[in-house]
Amino acid sequence: MTDEALALLRDLIRRDTTSGDSAAQAAAQELAVSYATATPGVRVLRRSTSGRPWVLVGTESGDGPLFVCHIDTVPVGSPALWERAPFSADVDEEFLHGRGSVDMKGGLAAALAALRNAAESGAGAQVLITSDEEIGCLGAVEASASLDLTPWIVVVPEATRNRVSLGHRGATWLRLTAKGKAAHGSTPQLGLNAIRLLADRALGALDSLPLAADDYLGEETVNVGTFEGGTAANIVPASAFLTLDVRTVDGGAPAIAWASSLDPAISAEVDLDLPAVRTPHLPGMLAGRATAPAATYFTDASALAGSVGGAPIVIWGPGDPRRMHAANEKLELDSWKQASRDYLELILSSAR
Repeated sequence: MTDEALALLRDLIRRDTTSGDSAAQAAAQELAVSYATATPGVRVLRRSTSGRPWVLVGTESGDGPLFVCHIDTVPVGSPALWERAPFSADVDEEFLHGRGSVDMKGGLAAALAALRNAAESGAGAQVLITSDEEIGCLGAVEASASLDLTPWIVVVPEATRNRVSLGHRGATWLRLTAKGKAAHGSTPQLGLNAIRLLADRALGALDSLPLAADDYLGEETVNVGTFEGGTAANIVPASAFLTLDVRTVDGGAPAIAWASSLDPAISAEVDLDLPAVRTPHLPGMLAGRATAPAATYFTDASALAGSVGGAPIVIWGPGDPRRMHAANEKLELDSWKQASRDYLELILSSAR
């Protein structure tokens, strides 16, 4: 079944499913569904009927592990930085090349291949395919409102070099907007410079942002992602905004409270607030597996944790995480094949 799975994976990589394009993501999901349901005993269990596309496929029994995979990718960036065409899906002796090969179409294809093999053995498993994960787990948020699942374990097949990670930090994205007063650039004293206001009261106060730490998830961090304001060099800017990406271990409430108290002329909006994910210890069914540190990125698990009946959640997938979002993204074929074998073993072990 490896040849069929590889053909599916290459077809998926040839499709541009950049976040935000719902039609392209839905079409790619249907390609994956057609592959999965070609095996007797695998069917569509639930799907989105409006909004962002998502689909749940699984065996008739519906028991067993749940694999959570997103179909979208980050943008290609500058094609000039790529040695091969970003959607080539070229294969050589060692790698499969292309945007999305590591993050995370490789993990999706490995999970679907394991699902098909499991169905032939009478074992149970499910695969949830989501959309727009890269811009805030938006498809998973919508899916969680319609799903009430009871898997033994949740596996997110993001790249970990096939080692088992027990969690990741959450993410709180804040948009801070400063309101100033326009004036001529030659008489700045008659205005209120919104850019300076943000720089002084927000950027200048970043060291006072309360950041916690966790013994496994690590330290909370903050990144200034964007800063915009002003219309011309000779006008005092009347407005400006910046965005902060706070990676959290204990929820976003402290960061939100800090941002809301900076200055009466600075408003704070929450663009995203996803909780951290942490499974306390390696689940028994994965005893003996190589473990990895906490993932540095967030996953759909943050949005789905409340819809899986308290099941342990792990991040466990093929590929080198350093190649995620990078130019010349490529997936080690041996790592990908190993992931599918690992997933099948997990499904079959939980069926015994």
